[in-house]
Amino acid sequence: MEGEKEQMSRYDHIEKMENIRVQQEEIVQEMQALLEKLEESRGEYAALIEYYYSDQRNRDLEDDRAGLIPQTMSRGVLSEDEIFDLIGDYRDTAIRMMETGLQMIK
Repeated sequence: MEGEKEQMSRYDHIEKMENIRVQQEEIVQEMQALLEKLEESRGEYAALIEYYYSDQRNRDLEDDRAGLIPQTMSRGVLSEDEIFDLIGDYRDTAIRMMETGLQMIK
């Protein structure tokens, strides 16, 4: 029994490494799923950016200032910061993905 305990503690690192392997597999799978979701929504993001710079949004802003758009309607897309901040977050995330990707393959 004593020898078996010694042998087990001698190989504790194997269990630790196995746990790390499983955790890393899960993280990579989660990341792959998120990247797929991001890629699938690229067209929607492009439509939002197109709207942000459009004449339609300018008309919507005028209507909002005139009180024509119901106050109960969610209209974060008409704020100055919501879409602008999303563009910055999108860019920062893309840069971070590239930097992380480079670290992963080094």
